[in-house]
Amino acid sequence: MPSWFVFEPAKTASGTLEAADKSVFVKDGFSLGAFLVTPVWLLWRKMWLVFLAWLALQVTLAVLTSVLSLDQRAAAIVSLLVSLCFALEANALRSWTMRRQGWRFTGIASGHSLDEAEQRHFEGRPLASPIAPGQHTSSTEFPGPWSSSVGQSGGSPGVLGVFPEPHGRKP
Repeated sequence: MPSWFVFEPAKTASGTLEAADKSVFVKDGFSLGAFLVTPVWLLWRKMWLVFLAWLALQVTLAVLTSVLSLDQRAAAIVSLLVSLCFALEANALRSWTMRRQGWRFTGIASGHSLDEAEQRHFEGRPLASPIAPGQHTSSTEFPGPWSSSVGQSGGSPGVLGVFPEPHGRKP
């Protein structure tokens, strides 16, 4: 089943509707776009540092092909293998670039499609409205597994995990 890395922009508050709306899902694995049109893919994704490294690699390969006087077939095979290796790592490099740019990694989502992965990632997560400057929050506004509101919802305060009650009692 395919999986995606999930990132929220740094300029948003974590766990808000705005952060969820602007979240980016980066598929783990092979990137067809990076394989077919590498420079366009890199520039479209604003991966400037990776683009410069890729360009340096291409120039180095061209110089080595010339110096070693490889025939056209061997040079094409080397170029194809480099493109294939890059396409396998392109999305990992995209994740690295996003982390460098300040994006917050919020998890890994899996699903048969992107829609299913998004649904799995966001289901069960409380999303809060953005907080106005100067407004204070209490733990009851952001319920979660470690907040004090767990006991108020009918569950046992000492139980974490899948089972709602200790000793397997059903609700």
